[in-house]
Amino acid sequence: MGRPQRGKRVRPGWEKTARYFYYRCVRIHGRPREVALGMAIGLFVGFTPTMGVQMIIAVALAAVLGQNKLAAALGAWITNPLTAPPIYSMTYALGAWLLGMPLRPPEGFWRAFTHLSDLTHHIFAPLWLGGLVLGVPAAALGWWLTYEAVIAYRLKIRHRKANRMHKWKWSPQHGWHRVSLARPEPSSDSGGPRPPPEEPAAGTGGKHG
Repeated sequence: MGRPQRGKRVRPGWEKTARYFYYRCVRIHGRPREVALGMAIGLFVGFTPTMGVQMIIAVALAAVLGQNKLAAALGAWITNPLTAPPIYSMTYALGAWLLGMPLRPPEGFWRAFTHLSDLTHHIFAPLWLGGLVLGVPAAALGWWLTYEAVIAYRLKIRHRKANRMHKWKWSPQHGWHRVSLARPEPSSDSGGPRPPPEEPAAGTGGKHG
C-alpha cells in the first residue's frame, strides 16, 4: 500500500491576511526608504480618529512629503471595521488617562453625541491625544519593519534571478561545474585558456579518465 498523501495545510484567515499584507507591501515599486516612510505615515494617520477619510489624508501627506503613496494607503488600513473597536478603545483609554478623565463614561456621556462642546471634550479630545501618542511608536516600528522586509525580499529575488542565470555543465577538465549564462562561453577552437569553473560539483572536480 502506498503512503497516504498529506493534505494541504489550510491557513487560518488571519494568516492569509497577514501574508497578503506582507507581499502587497514588499512588492511595492520604489526606494525602500520611501516605501518605509510611506508606511509610517499611513500607520500614524491610522491611529487618529479619522476613519473614513484616513486613507485620503495619508496619501495626501505622503504626496506632500514625497514618500510612497501606495504604502501610506496600506498603512492607514490598519484601522478597518474589524480593528477599529480595539484600536479606538486603546486610544480613548490612554487619552482619558493622560487628561485625568475617568475611564468610566461620565454622567451625560451619551448626551455628548448631540452637543458639540461635550462631544469635543469627552470623546474627540481623548481619542486624538491617545491616537497621537500611540501613533508615534507604531509609525517608528512600522518604518523599521517595512524597511527591513523590503530589503530582505528584494535580496531574495535577486538571489533567485542570479541562480537562474547559471547552468550545470560537464567538461573533462573540470567535471560538473556551474557556468554563467550572462557571459558567452569561449570557443573550443579559439586556442585561448579556458576560464576556471564558477562552482564545481561536490566530489566531481578534477580530471576523470
